[in-house]
Amino acid sequence: MRMGKRTAAALGAVLMMVLAAGAASAAQPIREPLFYEDEVLTLCSFPVLAEFTANKEYVTFFEDRILVTGKLFVRLTNLDDPSNSLDLNISGPAHISELGERYAGRGLFLLFPEDVGGPGLVLTTGRVDVVRGEDGFVTNFSVKGNSIDICAALA
Repeated sequence: MRMGKRTAAALGAVLMMVLAAGAASAAQPIREPLFYEDEVLTLCSFPVLAEFTANKEYVTFFEDRILVTGKLFVRLTNLDDPSNSLDLNISGPAHISELGERYAGRGLFLLFPEDVGGPGLVLTTGRVDVVRGEDGFVTNFSVKGNSIDICAALA
């Protein structure tokens, strides 16, 4: 899943620490598993349960960037009408640096009211470029491919 508010802020802080540390030393990349917890999202006009049905995603920290790769599948369910659900492959990958974020493949973006284009849930296929402000919120969201409004699809 493409970063919730807490994840985006935490990853942004980690990114800045990694970039600062990378400038001081040429260490080997560090690869760690990424964990996602099932949660209820309130970005549509109804609550959406996000259940992670397959998670083999990893984050690799380099001196100047972060790479997110691996398998990630999620089931999204409209909690007001549980008969409406979607099973999605949102495996990415993602490249994150101090210049911005670039995603490829399939991804799910959580856009908050403070984000440009938010609030909402957007499934993308293709290249996506994201720029965040210092507060962690999205200031530019550019899709070169297809996008689907998941709130409308689950309504």
